[in-house]
Amino acid sequence: MIESENSVDDIVARLSARIADARGTGDTLRELRVEVADNSKQFENPQAVLEYIDFFNGFVERVVEECGRIVGELPGTISRAHIDLLRQLASNSSAEQRRCLTFRDKWINKPLPYEQVRPLLNDISVTTRDQLTAFRDLNHVADQLEALLAPAVPAEDRKAFDRRALFTRLFKPGE
Repeated sequence: MIESENSVDDIVARLSARIADARGTGDTLRELRVEVADNSKQFENPQAVLEYIDFFNGFVERVVEECGRIVGELPGTISRAHIDLLRQLASNSSAEQRRCLTFRDKWINKPLPYEQVRPLLNDISVTTRDQLTAFRDLNHVADQLEALLAPAVPAEDRKAFDRRALFTRLFKPGE
């Protein structure tokens, strides 16, 4: 185990950086929401765009809350629940990539009545996509926590078995 990559302080710093990044994304989404509301007459369906922004703003806020809770608990305790939660957040982020693609296909990749809103729609799409991509890093953080949680097995205790020896050990003949 490489201590410099897996210390609790390094993991807390990494999660804190992810939280700061996500908060910045939340601020950006709120600003983009105001722009959409101000220019609502130029959008084909402004309500759908606002709902998309609101969904991802809520999603980002939940990730920030959960990561913040883990950061608060980490210096004292590393638990399997922390690892599972980080993996779930990363998994949810990957699953939401489809929503970004659907938004892009439905509202950006077509002729628009007012072409001047295309850059705004593109900013919304790119902001959410980039944040979801950044949340995949939570899997790596979970791996680091798991390495700290797992007891270190000394090299002399690890025995390599060939296939026959392994089965003989597991299934003793005559039993």
